[in-house]
Amino acid sequence: MEDSENLDSTPSSFISNPPPSKKRFIIPIVVILAVVIVSLMAVKASFQKQIRSSHQRVELTEGNEVPDLLMVGLDKQETWLSSLPHKVMLINFWATWCEACMEEMPSLVQLRDQYASKGFEVLGVNVDDNPIPVAANTATKLGIKFPIFTDRSNSLSDAFDLHAIPLTVIVNKNHKILMVESGGRDWNSEEIHQLIEKWLNES
Repeated sequence: MEDSENLDSTPSSFISNPPPSKKRFIIPIVVILAVVIVSLMAVKASFQKQIRSSHQRVELTEGNEVPDLLMVGLDKQETWLSSLPHKVMLINFWATWCEACMEEMPSLVQLRDQYASKGFEVLGVNVDDNPIPVAANTATKLGIKFPIFTDRSNSLSDAFDLHAIPLTVIVNKNHKILMVESGGRDWNSEEIHQLIEKWLNES
């Protein structure tokens, strides 16, 4: 009977407020659960963004917007198009087996070198079957300093509805299309210089 009375006399505060030893275990668990939930939400958001990116198509008309696309570099690192800093960006689809691509590449290198400090960037998308070694060797040979991305999954080719190369699309900082060029050309010409300077001044 006395034992029963002793149990009944247990302070209610002991039940509602666990002792410090229990708190030391509860607090870390709550923190860990919060971190896990936040991490899962971030992964879900990134996955949903990748799905949206893979289904977006670019309407290659001046004034249209290029969606935020997931890019995979020669180092296999993933980068979103929106994370690449620029005022004006030239996106060039090319391959080492494409004669016109290789003919115009030195002029792209020269153009980028001249205006990079002013906010102009070139982004190369290599569509070779085995892009990592061949694109890296070409970059070294031609002194290419701009970022080169691969397209093994054809997601970028599909997004731009690529049928022939070289294909070049120039966009502003808001990814609005300024110019579309199918086929090779001299990108280091006076005409292009004037356009690049005009677009940079407008950004």
